[in-house]
Amino acid sequence: MVSSALASCQSLILKAASAIGILVAVSAATPAIANSAAASSDSFRISPEDLKANQTALGVSDPEFRALNDSWGRINGAVHKVEVAVPSINPVEIMKFSSGFGYRNAPTRGASRNHKGLDIPGPVGTPIFATADGTVGRAEWVGGYGKFVEINHGNAVQTRYGHLSAMNVTPGQRIRKGDILGYMGSTGRSTGSHLHYEVRIAGEAINPIAFLAPQKSDPSGAKFLLASKTADSKASGGPAEGE
Repeated sequence: MVSSALASCQSLILKAASAIGILVAVSAATPAIANSAAASSDSFRISPEDLKANQTALGVSDPEFRALNDSWGRINGAVHKVEVAVPSINPVEIMKFSSGFGYRNAPTRGASRNHKGLDIPGPVGTPIFATADGTVGRAEWVGGYGKFVEINHGNAVQTRYGHLSAMNVTPGQRIRKGDILGYMGSTGRSTGSHLHYEVRIAGEAINPIAFLAPQKSDPSGAKFLLASKTADSKASGGPAEGE
């Protein structure tokens, strides 16, 4: 009986010692795990420098989202800001309208056609100005446009200038708002000296009137808009459909 009791006691002692050993090992490993987790957490922690770098006029942007966006750009090999210049000045000094934007009776064909720009009449040789910063896409003869200049302003924004008597720029040239692109004329499909001016976004022609500088006597632009609506439907010409 005594020997059996001693054996049982010895077994219990061994089990207790084994349990204590396991607890010691676990407690020794726990700080390492905690330190590892803390280090991992630190890698996502936002530093004061990051907060300052992400300060904007509208508040603090999310640096983690920004970092994710930048890394996505690196994956696609396209980390850069898209520069866009919006047309904001008049293409000629004295603004008149011989034909507005939209459907009209085409002067050389008679039938109603969609006019994709504004016709601005003036003497041959009148300087034509770039209405925003950009890069010259085309500077060449283009069908009904005649001598034609096309400026790319970034993010699919484009302006077009047609019927010029002479061009003052070349393809690929960087230009600034207000630079002289060429001179008014009557080349291409035209019945009189004028500028055909277009604004396009993603290839679609939109009414350029919203991108013109308002007259000093008409800061709201209301008279400008009315003038473009009531312009003579017997326009001076223009490119054919699809040009």
